[in-house]
Amino acid sequence: MPKARRRSTHSSERFEDMALPEELIGVLADQGLQRAFEIQSAILPDALAGRDVLARAETGSGKTLAFTLAMTSRFRGRKVHRKRPLGVVLVPTRELAVQVVDTIHPYARAVGIKAQLVAGGMNIEKQADAVARGVEIIVATPGRLIDLAERGALQLDLVESTVIDEADHMADLGFLPDVADILAAIPMGTQKMLFSATLDGQVEDLVDTFLVDPVSHETVPVAAAVTTMDHHVLAIEPSAKRAVTAWLGAREGRTLMFTRTQLGAERVAQELVEVGVRAAALHGNKQQGLRTNVLAGFRQGAYPVLVATDVAARGLHIDDVSMVVHVDPSADVKEYVHRSGRTARAGAAGTVVTLALPHQTRSTRRIVEEAEVEATWAEVAEAEDPALEQLGARAPSGEPAEDPAQVKYKGAPRKLDIKRTRGADARRAEERRANEERRASWEEDEEPPRGGKGRGRQGQGARGQGSRSQGARGRSGGKSAGGRASTGKGGARGRSGAPSRSPRKRGKP
Repeated sequence: MPKARRRSTHSSERFEDMALPEELIGVLADQGLQRAFEIQSAILPDALAGRDVLARAETGSGKTLAFTLAMTSRFRGRKVHRKRPLGVVLVPTRELAVQVVDTIHPYARAVGIKAQLVAGGMNIEKQADAVARGVEIIVATPGRLIDLAERGALQLDLVESTVIDEADHMADLGFLPDVADILAAIPMGTQKMLFSATLDGQVEDLVDTFLVDPVSHETVPVAAAVTTMDHHVLAIEPSAKRAVTAWLGAREGRTLMFTRTQLGAERVAQELVEVGVRAAALHGNKQQGLRTNVLAGFRQGAYPVLVATDVAARGLHIDDVSMVVHVDPSADVKEYVHRSGRTARAGAAGTVVTLALPHQTRSTRRIVEEAEVEATWAEVAEAEDPALEQLGARAPSGEPAEDPAQVKYKGAPRKLDIKRTRGADARRAEERRANEERRASWEEDEEPPRGGKGRGRQGQGARGQGSRSQGARGRSGGKSAGGRASTGKGGARGRSGAPSRSPRKRGKP
């Protein structure tokens, strides 16, 4: 990697003292924003000057607003061209794309330009028509952008500013080869801004190939992002897990729960609904319109608990999430940081709770130590334990609640059909409970003895679980074990220099 110029951290500045147009200052004031966060103060001068930027910042630090202000300032008053945007923002998931374009819209309107969402799982014809009419900024997932380019609905020869957001998550999902193809179709020497929690492996290759003398900014080490939160680990028995989860879900405030698998997210959400806690599931196997609807309802405060897989752990900003619950413990410290980062955002307070079964306590202790946080540990045998009371947990009503997944919220697609979705099912819930009781009894019977041989068996079991977890992620997120990014000089290009796919397997965003 070429040596990037390092800048010292910046103190917080007032937006009105920066080189921003009056229109943007007005929108910031309307939103109650007067002072820039550290990463915004650091990035904006270089971004406004058109320099390449390489940034690492803590989760929830405000980087989306930083590149939003930079791009809308640079494109203010510019002439729009059909099919030829001036700015491109690449993100790994549709949910993050929706969030980013929602952030950009008010600032874009203020300076008289347009931003367009280009993401898979949505009507491609409508997206193609919007781009054909002319937009200054597109926010896209890599696969859908290439789809539009291959059909001639989009050209990248006039792009002046490109943002690659959550680059490390792109690498995890196997999207960096597509990102490399897109960057190869954009004129070299134009501005590139790359944001990533880590700068190694394929991300480093991308920086080496496409960024020119980048100015590097790092506000806080990644692991330090979770030090402002209260961390708790509840060592629970398998028989108590469902009840403990329900009591935590019934607390006051907005709660985000994480599970390892898609089926786990659906199961936990349905079990919460059955005992009186309004909760909905969010994962990659849910139809895009339903995912948008679920997120819209949670953001509006229509229901208090969202149960998600890691598709929601990276980049999404949801206001006022006061607690994150790791129903299934994180697989590594990186996952722990990004899951936990959904609370205590932008300096707010937050609590992180991990539910660890007996065979998960050792790995959970290691992850917490690597995250460099001080966690409060408690052994919990039942939901009425005082440790839960201190966290604000309370008993749910026990009466089935209205299923939030069966309600249409403002901001959902107009033609969304929620009648065909499946809500809570009492019969299936009983079957799950019976299966869990059997599994709990098996785990008790098969618990290995202490000592070297027992630890070996336990380690093998953990590795087996890790393999299944990776398989689940691969199915839901298209994770690829493929090689390094395609970074040839010419790259893969289609008509008029537009990107096209290399002949390889890739996950769908």
